[in-house]
Amino acid sequence: MKWFFAASAVAIALLWALAVATLPDNTADGRTPLSWSTDPNPARRAQIAPFEEANPDLAILVEPVTVDKTIIQCSTGVGPDIIEVYSTEQMVTFIDAGILLDLTPYAAKMGFGPESTYPKLVGNLMYEGRQYRYPANAASQVLMYNKRMFREAGVAEPSDGMLWDDFIELIKPLTVKRDSGRGYEQFALLMSKGYARDIHLQYGAHFFAENGTVCVLDSPESIAAMQFFYDLMVKHEVIPTPAAAEALSAAGGWGVGEIRWFAAEKSACIWGSRWMMVILRQYPELQKEIGVALLPRMPGGVPASYSGTRGPGINANSERIDEALRFLQYLASDEYAEVIAMSSDGLPPQAAYTEDPSRLLNPKYPWEDFQQKFIDSMSYAEPPEVSPFVSSIVVDRAWTDAIDNVQNGLMEPEEAMKAAARTINDRIAANIAERPDLAEKYRAARRDFDSPRRD
Repeated sequence: MKWFFAASAVAIALLWALAVATLPDNTADGRTPLSWSTDPNPARRAQIAPFEEANPDLAILVEPVTVDKTIIQCSTGVGPDIIEVYSTEQMVTFIDAGILLDLTPYAAKMGFGPESTYPKLVGNLMYEGRQYRYPANAASQVLMYNKRMFREAGVAEPSDGMLWDDFIELIKPLTVKRDSGRGYEQFALLMSKGYARDIHLQYGAHFFAENGTVCVLDSPESIAAMQFFYDLMVKHEVIPTPAAAEALSAAGGWGVGEIRWFAAEKSACIWGSRWMMVILRQYPELQKEIGVALLPRMPGGVPASYSGTRGPGINANSERIDEALRFLQYLASDEYAEVIAMSSDGLPPQAAYTEDPSRLLNPKYPWEDFQQKFIDSMSYAEPPEVSPFVSSIVVDRAWTDAIDNVQNGLMEPEEAMKAAARTINDRIAANIAERPDLAEKYRAARRDFDSPRRD
């Protein structure tokens, strides 16, 4: 036993040393420093400048983010003041670790409550009825396409919300095989595997049912959605399989990333969001040729996608909570909205700002006259699903494994989805068995679900 305590003491000491060693430089010219754990995007400086001008007593110090590093720092009391959170799943991970401040008592009176943003984004900020972050931008998916490639192929441009069957037939000619018949010169559509969740949503499928107590990735809708995604690769050949992507990469078309592959005209369409324009603006020859449409849809459905945000929260153990709250308040301001609007780093957080789409049009890029499409797409977005009974890390890993197994031909879609559901439900059962507090919450959730059925 004494060896256990000795080892624990050493581990704690090492964690503390690591946390201290990874602290940001708090040199701020006499101003109070606020460390912001985010990505080192050069655009961050332009986003920070108006805040520092309006708050001359504060200085924002950007610290490159990693989830593990942030958790280690915060758990030892030396973490960043402001924590960038990139997904609902990541938010729940931080909440479970006890490092995110509950913003609910402050948000409404300081102007950054959920009512100030898009209704379809609110679920990304809340967990069990409490608010834990505020969006630094907002995103939902659209279809971007290269007008020149459609024009030169003699194919009509896609229109908003086409039925999937019609869309597939429209774009099939834009997948071009090499003259040898082996491999491809280009593909019609680029859709990263992460966006397969949007198809899942369009099929009316869900991750959880019955108040989050059961995973339903093995439902007929989920299986059909995964089968459809597989068919886009293998049957219709409009998106690349991993093997086809690797072959194209070897030919010089893929290695710089999916967005740059689209920019290099190796794909006629890309499934993505407004923030992609930050990169696409780097290609002058492409800029005037970009078109945007709402996503294709299933019969009787809508061009749905999952909503997302890069949304900061506050370290619950920060010694500068009041100052950090001022930063979240700034994110809800028109000054910040204009910075995001002009940079095209997603949509501004405030829904009211986008009521006039002309406010999103940067005068330097007058041909980007498709801003209304990004706004409209938010009307069809839905927040990701989470369950209080299983870690989002487990869910994401099971989903990713299912996608990888299907893409690489290791499992049929039905087999992969049943395996994912089984993995998640087994973890739910184990969590309930290991944690009496979670078991009580589970029983309450089941009672709430079952009671209407008894009426």
